[in-house]
Amino acid sequence: MAIWAWMQPVDKMWKVVSDTRKGTILVYDEKSDLVLEKKGLSPEAVMLIEKHFLDVVATKMTENKTGNFEVAAVTKPKFEFNYMYA
Repeated sequence: MAIWAWMQPVDKMWKVVSDTRKGTILVYDEKSDLVLEKKGLSPEAVMLIEKHFLDVVATKMTENKTGNFEVAAVTKPKFEFNYMYA
């Protein structure tokens, strides 16, 4: 299970809970109301959504020993300027 913090354009934070084993993606708004629920997805579909959507628009969170959430280590690739395509 992974928890993501998805910042909205109007300075609101949505929480996304993705679970590859259960095949679910749950999106909660800032009031903890369920906004979107996707069930019955294959593990590959959940991983695809995590990799190509959530990794771009959201920040992955981890739960520490005190039960609070903190930002996980971000290892996004750095794109280098390529003069060939300039």
